[in-house]
Order: sequence, then structure tokens, then C-alpha cells
Amino acid sequence: MSQPIKKCVSEPNIEEAFQRHSPIAAKVKGEYEKALIDLFADMGPICLEPFAAILLEHENTILNKDTLIERVRMRMSQLLPKINENFFISNDVGKKLITLEVLKEKFEPYKGTNWQVHKLTPEERTRPVRMRLMDSSIRFIQKQINAQEKAIEIALAKSKENRERIQNIQNERVKLYALMQQQMNYYEEMEPKLMDLIKVMIGNVD
Repeated sequence: MSQPIKKCVSEPNIEEAFQRHSPIAAKVKGEYEKALIDLFADMGPICLEPFAAILLEHENTILNKDTLIERVRMRMSQLLPKINENFFISNDVGKKLITLEVLKEKFEPYKGTNWQVHKLTPEERTRPVRMRLMDSSIRFIQKQINAQEKAIEIALAKSKENRERIQNIQNERVKLYALMQQQMNYYEEMEPKLMDLIKVMIGNVD
């Protein structure tokens, strides 16, 4: 029989848990630094000879082998903490360590639980995966819908802008038509007078 799942009396606050476990990052980082420094401090001359040989090959020096070995030891003791520091920062190791401790604490009540996975049907075993895939599919569809809604908003805005532009053009056409009609009326009104004036002018010439 499976063991009953031990439940927490109260769900711990995640932020509070992160704060509580935050010292683990500095603790582990310090332990790594100490281990690296101790590693080279405890190394005998035989272990450091290959490093000294490389240094001797690439640097024009008159130092003897023992001095070079001590120089290598000192350099590595200075360099390795920097490498360790860069490793922790670039890989966000501190945050990952804290997260691991928080997760260990969160799932501690389930420790030792027999989930009897071997008794589950294939459909039951794959249900969590299928649910995650369905959730991802829903989120993807939602993103597509949001993108389409945005495209519709842009299209409607452009459509409104085009309608306003068409309306403005139509208004200008009405104004121009009215102006043309006004000019035509004026021309029709003035045409007889113009003809009379022409006749008078022709008569004066004769």
C-alpha cells in the first residue's frame, strides 16, 4: 500500500522561504573557494612541476624550479577564486541553489511516498505530459488570438483613417462642384451681357 501523503499545516510563503535559504549561496561559494585554495596549497612540488614547466617555457625567466613552483602555487591561488566567482555569477548558481533548497523544503512532505506508477495505465501515465502540451497549445492559440486582435485593431484604425480620407475627398468634391456650379451660373449670367458688349464693340468699329 502507498504511504499517506504528509501535508504541511500551512503552505510556506515562497518569498519568505527564499529569504530564509539565501545564505546557502554564499556558504557554498565560500566552501568552493576554500576547497580550491586548499587544493593548490596542499599540492606537492611534483604535482606543480608541469605548470612550472609551462611557465618556464612561455616566460623568459631565470628563476629556479622551486621558485617557479611557489610562483605557480601563488598564481593559481589568486586565479581560481576569480574563476569560481565568474562561474557563480555567469551561471546564476546562487539563485539556483536557493531555488533547490526551497523546492526540497516544499516537497519534503512527499518524501518516501509510493506513487505506484507501475500500476497506472499508459493513459494515466501520460496525462500530465498531455495536460502540459494542451496548456502550451492553449497559450499558443491565445497568443495567436491576441495577435489577430491586434491586427484587427490596426486594420480598423486604417479603415477608419481611409474612411475619413474618403470623406474628406468627397467633401472637397462637393465644394469644388459647388464652386464650379457657381462659376457656371455666373458665366451663364454674364454671357448675354458679354455678347451685347461684343456687339456694341463691333458696332463702334463699323
